[in-house]
Amino acid sequence: MIEAFACPLCGGTSFNAEITLKDRIMRTSDALFLLARCLDCGLLRLHPQPDGVALAGAYPDEYAPHVRKGISGWAKSALERRSARLLAEHLAEPRRVLDVGCATGDLLLAIRSRGNPDVTGVETSAAAVAVARERGLNIVEGEIFDAGFPAGAFDTVLISHTLEHVPDPLVFMREVQRVLSPDGAVILWLPNAGSVERRVFGRFWIGYDAPRHLTTFTVGTLGSLLRSAGFQIEEVRHEVIGLEWAWGLRLLLREWLPTLEGIMRRLHPVLILLFTPAAMLSARLRRSGRIRVVAARRESTLV
Repeated sequence: MIEAFACPLCGGTSFNAEITLKDRIMRTSDALFLLARCLDCGLLRLHPQPDGVALAGAYPDEYAPHVRKGISGWAKSALERRSARLLAEHLAEPRRVLDVGCATGDLLLAIRSRGNPDVTGVETSAAAVAVARERGLNIVEGEIFDAGFPAGAFDTVLISHTLEHVPDPLVFMREVQRVLSPDGAVILWLPNAGSVERRVFGRFWIGYDAPRHLTTFTVGTLGSLLRSAGFQIEEVRHEVIGLEWAWGLRLLLREWLPTLEGIMRRLHPVLILLFTPAAMLSARLRRSGRIRVVAARRESTLV
């Protein structure tokens, strides 16, 4: 029996247990985390939500997004440069761009390098903020609610693999809507629980990433959230990236054949390339493990 709590999306109080998870990626603890499904809207949430102490421990100094280096760092920077090019209509000068959860600022650097200096970041990790500021970026340390941005301050807000980490995604997205200009857009990147990768790997799917991922979205529940927050989805892109498959295999081996996983860890970039055809298939089916969503602000939706 799951203790009732109010769904942050629809307010429902009836839930089913979906799956029990643990921290398989960073291995910061042996605790178990229940992923519950709201019976009214289908939203997937960790329940109970980890407290502040547990979450602080779940982001160690070596947490990859905060310390990109080596091949991983190079690949991340390359992907961000590609995103800046493909999304130029939303990111090019004179648009005012905010990246919420910007980590060390790779995407902001890519946008700036293409000629738009009007970029700002928000990041909770002090270590990542220090790196981004060393790169000459304007970064606010803390949550978006702490920044004091005026209404309509930005034309584009970027949320790259951040929404799944926030305690209340609806309150968060309403604040994003507030700081956007009337014709503004939000661009999100996040895992997709309706994916082939999730079905193949189950509890070993990297998109679960407990306890850091507090909420796990499908395209449907994300759409409901965005509509409730005052947005209209304009585009959903199912990304082609073998990373989901490579990590799924590694996490499975980490549990059952740890010695072999050690070998796979050294071959990680090769695995990503080898699994690219599988990623292409899931994207072709519109069921990729990672999605990119562009949504427009709807002016009259919220007070």
